[in-house]
Amino acid sequence: MLRFQALLALFTFSGHVLSQSVTFGDQTSLYLGQGTIFFFGGNTTLDGTLSNSGTIVSYSDIDLVLNTDIGNIKFTGRADQNINGGVLEVGDFIVDKQGKLTLLTEQIIVSGSLVTENGVIDAEEDDDILVSGSSQGTGQGYVEGKLVGISRGNPVTFPMGVNGSPNYVTISNLPNNAIVSVECKIPDANQLFPDEDIVGISDEVEWVLKVTGDSVQAQVSVSFSGVDLQNLSNGENIRAFDYEPAIVLFSKTDTLFHALNGVVRDTDASFSEGAITSDQSIWITNEGRRMAIALVPVIVEPTFYVPNAFSPNGTIEDNRRFRPYFAGAIVSSFSFSVYDSFNKEVYSANQSNDEVDISQFGWNGILNSGQEAPEGVYYYKVRIVADSEEYTKTGSVLLVK
Repeated sequence: MLRFQALLALFTFSGHVLSQSVTFGDQTSLYLGQGTIFFFGGNTTLDGTLSNSGTIVSYSDIDLVLNTDIGNIKFTGRADQNINGGVLEVGDFIVDKQGKLTLLTEQIIVSGSLVTENGVIDAEEDDDILVSGSSQGTGQGYVEGKLVGISRGNPVTFPMGVNGSPNYVTISNLPNNAIVSVECKIPDANQLFPDEDIVGISDEVEWVLKVTGDSVQAQVSVSFSGVDLQNLSNGENIRAFDYEPAIVLFSKTDTLFHALNGVVRDTDASFSEGAITSDQSIWITNEGRRMAIALVPVIVEPTFYVPNAFSPNGTIEDNRRFRPYFAGAIVSSFSFSVYDSFNKEVYSANQSNDEVDISQFGWNGILNSGQEAPEGVYYYKVRIVADSEEYTKTGSVLLVK
């Protein structure tokens, strides 16, 4: 083991440098020039001053002591490793190893790229890793625990995983500088209650999405693995021609998980791994939103349904807005109007584009004047064009106080 304790000793390196176990004393300065790669093969303590414009590559434990700005760092090799220190600011943080890297730091702020090629980063403590730069969306490595990311106007990827399986989450359409955390964990199977449209929920993985500050609206995608959608928590036998995995979101209003409309891709035959992108936005709050993977029946023929009653002040969120429900085909044109008993329009919505999400529209029982509409019967007209077919309905709905 090398030990440097010289008073005000200055070591400047460029190119490729290799060492075994090494300890730099508190009055030693270590400078790595741009392009320099310093390989630490054994346990390393950097008690002096570190200035790194190159890359530190560690095969074993490393203690940064009081150093805070440590530049690029990479962990590799076969053995489990620890990193010790306070609040560390790093450029690129790369993990390409077998086994686990345990973070024994106060926090690691990644201004460059978080790259998880292979291995597990143990970040069980709150806010262990804050990524202000970017995260790689591929690879077999993952962060176990919690990861915090800052939106810079682009989709933010959270390379999460649990129990030996990577389960990545990508959040899109976030406001600039939004701070979002994702926690990945094994859920409590006794808390996975599906609504009536879900066959059952996998109890292998759950994500908790949380925002710092005001709630934000965003879209989510997941690349999941290690799930068992053949043996589901609270599963029921719903007859259908076919089934597919779906992202499901927990709602506190009725303590149930509800499926998000989405596009499934790259899914294996057993549904144990694949990718899903939601085609509808969700609200992420500072209290956290729970997501999981479930199995849902595939609707072969388009289904068109309009409720006959709603309650704007009701306890169930889905009953607070009056809107049509349509599934089984892509909507390209949508118009919806509601009238009172004097044939006066109290609500209208119209939209046409390549793919219309009609769940974003609906009457909340507020008149154009801003007052609450009185209890009673109202009338509606709805027209939907989907896959070149036209669907229309007219009828009445009861507003219940």
